[in-house]
Formats: sequence, structure tokens, C-alpha cells
Amino acid sequence: MIISSFDSDFFQLITNHVSVLRYRGDKTVICTPDFIKEKFGIAPSQYADFKSLVGDVSDNIKGADRVGPKTAALLLNEFGTLQNILINADKIKRPSIRESVTGNSERLKMNYKIIRLDNSALLPFEISELKYTFTEITTNEVLKGIGLK
Repeated sequence: MIISSFDSDFFQLITNHVSVLRYRGDKTVICTPDFIKEKFGIAPSQYADFKSLVGDVSDNIKGADRVGPKTAALLLNEFGTLQNILINADKIKRPSIRESVTGNSERLKMNYKIIRLDNSALLPFEISELKYTFTEITTNEVLKGIGLK
């Protein structure tokens, strides 16, 4: 399945069976687990944790002070999840990062609640109603037209 969106929040849904198409003309890319690992140094399942730590300017979400993308990736690779980072904050080696994480723990928890996509909501449609049925152009023709096939 391919989700077409400019919103990077959908990165947390990427799996071996789900990709995100970010159409940007010549810079169009299909985002896969390998893309997320290469770009951010994390697994797609860690993306909500990552954004909670670094913040998201486009959604007006402030992350932890002094925690940028590289530091967030290091923390997530060491502790696995935001929750584990918060539980083990006393084990964070750099004092300035440790203080930032502990001092912003409530904000980080709220960030996660806001950023994490909730998959428990019921769809207001039957799955069969969501099937793509437009037959005038195929997905392969679209991908070929934008230079991805």
C-alpha cells in the first residue's frame, strides 16, 4: 500500500507493506523503512517518539531543548522509545540532555499524545468502499509519469 501525502506524520505508518509517496516533482520519493533509517537513523515505529523529542515546527510543537535530530536518534537507538528514555533519564550520559529531558518530560508526553496516530478509531466506511476504482489511469502509469517507474 502507498500513502500519498506531504505530511511526515505518516512516516510512523511505514512498514515493509506500507510506503509513503512524497510527490515533489523531480525530488519525488517513495519513503520506505530503509529511507527512514537512512534519513533519521531510526525505525519508522520510532518516528512519533523522534518528533516528540525534536518537536515539529509545522504543527507548532516544541521538543526538548538541546535535543535535535542526531541526539534524538542516539537516544532512541539506546533506549528504544520515548517512554524508556523518560524512565531511564538518569542514565543519559550528557548532563545537559539529561536535564532537558527530565525538565521537559510532561511536554514530551503530551507531544507523543498529539503526534502518535491513533489506530483504534473505527472507520466510517466498509473496507470494500475504500477500494480505488478509477480506471482511466493505472498506478503504474502515474508512477511512470512522475519518473518513479
